[in-house]
Amino acid sequence: MHFQNIDNFEQRMDAQQTATAFFTIQYRNCEIEVAYSRAQRKFLFAFVDHNLGFTCTLQGSYANGYINHPGAVRQLMVCRQHGRFDPIHFYEHLDKKLPDVEFGAVTADQYKRVADQAVSNFEDRIFFNHWRKANISVKQRDKTVELMGQEVLQFCIDNHLTPVFYDYPTARTLAAFEDFVEDFKKHGHET
Repeated sequence: MHFQNIDNFEQRMDAQQTATAFFTIQYRNCEIEVAYSRAQRKFLFAFVDHNLGFTCTLQGSYANGYINHPGAVRQLMVCRQHGRFDPIHFYEHLDKKLPDVEFGAVTADQYKRVADQAVSNFEDRIFFNHWRKANISVKQRDKTVELMGQEVLQFCIDNHLTPVFYDYPTARTLAAFEDFVEDFKKHGHET
């Protein structure tokens, strides 16, 4: 899927000095809260009134049509009131909304609300806190993909790291969502 309006959206973010944007879009019968990190070119989505969310990372202006959360794919179908799975339709809808969407810099509370819904299996410890030097477990892999994206998982595998999650967000939680590589450069890992 090619996002035709992402460059203009990022220019608007730059003009407002917003590193991570927060906005809400209506997708047929559903309201979806969105956090977007410009540095990571990553969306984090949460369905309002559902315990569902997912991430999408852009490579340039392209996004893979695959959504890492099967429940979210089913919910998109329900929202659209359509009898088949079509995540590309959602991304096309989002792309059309980007030129006009009103956004602000994401606050810690807004990010918490979106992240609270982004993991498929409910648990309290979903807010990134620091990196640990250790191979990542299967359970941590799933949570990392859902909350931070596939490229963060690959970064962890390549560097033998595990992201450590806490049950409350910190300033570092949001900073890592804005740019996880920069967070690692600043703070490194704990043993």
